[in-house]
Amino acid sequence: MWAGSWWCHQLPARSPHLWGAQLPLCWRCTGILVGTLALFGWLLWKRRVPPLSLSIALALLLPLDVLHAVVTHGEGNNARRLLTGVLWGIFGTSLFLRFVKRAAARLSPSSTPART
Repeated sequence: MWAGSWWCHQLPARSPHLWGAQLPLCWRCTGILVGTLALFGWLLWKRRVPPLSLSIALALLLPLDVLHAVVTHGEGNNARRLLTGVLWGIFGTSLFLRFVKRAAARLSPSSTPART
């Protein structure tokens, strides 16, 4: 529970329970973790990230779900939190990897030889 509390609110009503014990991550954070692991499996299998337009569209579902929860004062269900978390884990992480790759390409020295 201590390690999960670093990034998860751990509200009992929004967290999975196993044999009566609360797990250290809420449903959304569990989905993000599962989605990120699924993306890394995808990368090992396909050796490429999902398409950019698909990644943007599906990654936006999590912020929209959070906005819905804010507007409705927390109304929603854990299945939707898990689903949007998984989608964010896959597609939000793929967007992050695209950003890191682009930033690394800008920071790397040019491949052309220097003149002496």
